Amino acid sequence: MRRLPAFLTVYAKELRDALRDRRTAMMVLVASILTGPVTLVLVAHFISGLEAKAASLEVRIRGAEHAPALVNFLERNDVRIDKAPADYEKRIREGRLDAVIVVPDDFQERWLSGDGARLEIVYDDSRADAGPATRQAERLLEAFNRETGMLRMMARGVSPDLSDPVKVERVSTATPRQKGAFLLFLIPMFALLSPLLGGMTIAIDSTAGERERGSLEPLLANPVPVREIVLGKWLAAWSFASGVAFLTLAGFAAAAALYAQRKLAALMTFGVPELAGFFAMVLPFAAMTAALQMLICTYGRSYREAQTYVSYLATAVSFVPIVVLFSGLKDAHWQLVVPVLGQQAVLSRIVRGDAFGFVDWLVPAAVAAAIAALALALVIRLLGEERIVFGRS
Repeated sequence: MRRLPAFLTVYAKELRDALRDRRTAMMVLVASILTGPVTLVLVAHFISGLEAKAASLEVRIRGAEHAPALVNFLERNDVRIDKAPADYEKRIREGRLDAVIVVPDDFQERWLSGDGARLEIVYDDSRADAGPATRQAERLLEAFNRETGMLRMMARGVSPDLSDPVKVERVSTATPRQKGAFLLFLIPMFALLSPLLGGMTIAIDSTAGERERGSLEPLLANPVPVREIVLGKWLAAWSFASGVAFLTLAGFAAAAALYAQRKLAALMTFGVPELAGFFAMVLPFAAMTAALQMLICTYGRSYREAQTYVSYLATAVSFVPIVVLFSGLKDAHWQLVVPVLGQQAVLSRIVRGDAFGFVDWLVPAAVAAAIAALALALVIRLLGEERIVFGRS
């Protein structure tokens, strides 16, 4: 009977060891399945609530009896008017009210005489959910101002067009899917972080963990080439990293499907085609991160020490999506050859629905494969040194 190659035997052994620790496996799997998708659902629910507030024509006014003209204008435009309570400022600070239009007692007199009538919009700009109501109140008051100005000009025999000689129309070239890319920025971020989380446990345990337990020496004493042992361990770490990444992305697809029949459907486009594109991009990236984690952990004399070293890699990777998001970095071809940044660029294109070709996938994948090969070569070399194999202090 033909025996399995040595690296597959090591691979099977590492998988059994990883699955035996069920608490760690469940933590990784549950975190990958739930954390990202639940976050996406919460963000989508928040955005949906803001849109619902913006769509409803409703204002709260304090002192509406002092502005009959304003009330008439709002009623003609089917705006619901609610009377603001006396303690409206306290309720706004507590988050129970969004925005209140405050009308002073002398508003009507000043408005009729054209003597600089003033209104106040009271709101709390530290709360994001107050934005739609505040902007709606501002738009309605601006419309009231325009109507008042036009009527006064017409009463004086002046054409209202003189005050607005240029008609400006806004034409956006963004598709609904591109507009929703800001909502789905979480998916590329989790797509890059999930392989790190998935492969971390095996990478640490199969290197620094074995070194700390003293089981690395007898393992390397077997009549098996070191490269076979390293390859088997790396395949196990890569398998877990890829599996966790797939579960995470599948969870996002399931979360997006919840909004398939809602108003956010055009913004929450992440189905099977996007899932396939993401996984094709993440698979070689997971190979790279698993190899780098093994290389880093080989220097660790204990599990805890290696865990600390690996956290630096996770921190570096997590900074890239954040920097891209807040720096306004524009998409460029040179980014494809930069590790992490290249994957981030392609994943963002997939989310936006922009076109990308085979070369756009090939370049980051080739860079990731080259780095993985180099890292594995260094691990093989390090495991041939006595200070690594026997040094535990």
